Amino acid sequence: MTCTRSTSRLPRAAVGLAAVLSLCAGAGAGCGASNEGIGGHPGSSGTNPGTNPECGAFGQACIGQGLDAPLAVGARIEVAVAFQVGGSSGPPLVLEAVDTGVLQTTDTYFEAVGSGCSAVLFIDTDQKVVDFIHVWTTAAEELRILRYSPFGDLMGHVQDQVQLLVGDELLVAVVPYANAQPLLGNYDLLRDVVGDAVAIVPDPVGGWYRVVARAPGAATITFSGLGIEAVWDIEVLP
Repeated sequence: MTCTRSTSRLPRAAVGLAAVLSLCAGAGAGCGASNEGIGGHPGSSGTNPGTNPECGAFGQACIGQGLDAPLAVGARIEVAVAFQVGGSSGPPLVLEAVDTGVLQTTDTYFEAVGSGCSAVLFIDTDQKVVDFIHVWTTAAEELRILRYSPFGDLMGHVQDQVQLLVGDELLVAVVPYANAQPLLGNYDLLRDVVGDAVAIVPDPVGGWYRVVARAPGAATITFSGLGIEAVWDIEVLP
């Protein structure tokens, strides 16, 4: 089966049913004092995924028609399936990837296991294909540290070396990129901080990290996931 970008939107099935793929909330950007977290796009309820970098795997009400960015190899997207049929409900569905060398699926998530493209079939209890979508996957080439405003608006790419004043706070997220395009998906993310000049407070709901300048000095933050890492050098001035 040939994959084309135009098929990334959900087609209507022959019987007139249109399955809706919703991206569910991820686990968040960190767990307590652990140096492990979940990487991916932060987001907020009601936003639209894919074309908006600030809404991806962490979006809580994102609709799959906007799933037009590749899924990072090694990452997964939690999903829920519903039918847009007024006054009715649809049958239980099973998600099945056509190319299991590209995607692994369960009833609740897609996981990218290789680069490429695979159709995902929505199969009912009679083993009939009710609907399908195509999902692109690619290996991440870099992890970018992106800065956000207190309202969750994307402000741009954080430089590798920055200077802060004591008391400054930055709201950031770690997002995988390939060919200058942000990728979708949640993935295991490790963080390591060398130096006491800054503290990191993960936001388990929104998917961000809040970096707080605590005292004059230098610190190096290393985020690692998907086999790559991002190193961030911070100097805190008095």
